[in-house]
Amino acid sequence: MRIFRYILFVVALALLGASIKQFINGYGDWQAAQIAEQAYQAELRELEAQRDAMKHRIEMLKTDDLTKQRIARKRLGYIKPGEIKYKFVSPNQNNGL
Repeated sequence: MRIFRYILFVVALALLGASIKQFINGYGDWQAAQIAEQAYQAELRELEAQRDAMKHRIEMLKTDDLTKQRIARKRLGYIKPGEIKYKFVSPNQNNGL
């Protein structure tokens, strides 16, 4: 009877050890999943902010004449009739010499 208790104790101890090991592995996976979720949430907030900024820019391009003029002047080099466009050249540039 004494040996049976000893064997039962060893088996119970082994099962407890295996359960603790499994819990520790699962807890580590859970922590990793929580960190990944936080990173995804932060990325989602950033993407939503970019989307909102783009929506605002689109709305400005559709409705605001000053925005349209600023972009046409900057990107396409447009000027209004009667205006003179000046181009400043840095003295450090070689002018083909």
